[in-house]
Amino acid sequence: MVNFSRISADLTVARVGALHIGFRLEAVQEVLMGTSITPVPLAEAGCAGLINVRGEIMSVVDLAARLGVEPMPEDGKPPSQVIVRTSRGLVAVTVDRVNDVVHAPAEAHEDVQSQSSEWFSGAYALAGRLVLVLDIDRVVWGATREAAGLNA
Repeated sequence: MVNFSRISADLTVARVGALHIGFRLEAVQEVLMGTSITPVPLAEAGCAGLINVRGEIMSVVDLAARLGVEPMPEDGKPPSQVIVRTSRGLVAVTVDRVNDVVHAPAEAHEDVQSQSSEWFSGAYALAGRLVLVLDIDRVVWGATREAAGLNA
């Protein structure tokens, strides 16, 4: 089991397939809906393409594809993009829907099993749902926390 101390966190919670994914609030710059994504030929699996956000071109990661889950978009609504800060700059992450921003108390924190910790840094049991906290550098760049220059 990964040994993280119990800590509280402020999270932006999004749905990807049947999963509730938490993005640490300090890493979220903004949320976009209905943004036109330009595909990139021969891009690796999980790369949805590129978007232009006020003159800044950034990569878009298809989080459902990266996590290996089936997306569950809401009827007639386009997916949302969560713009997040990573160790290498801004990246957009496509999610089915952004639900809310929550404060997760320390007593709700749970460690994740080592096989699940490839993509997640922890979990919080909140209001009848389990929110998995995304390790954004691992998901986007495939880097370990140490290689990305982050504390474990």
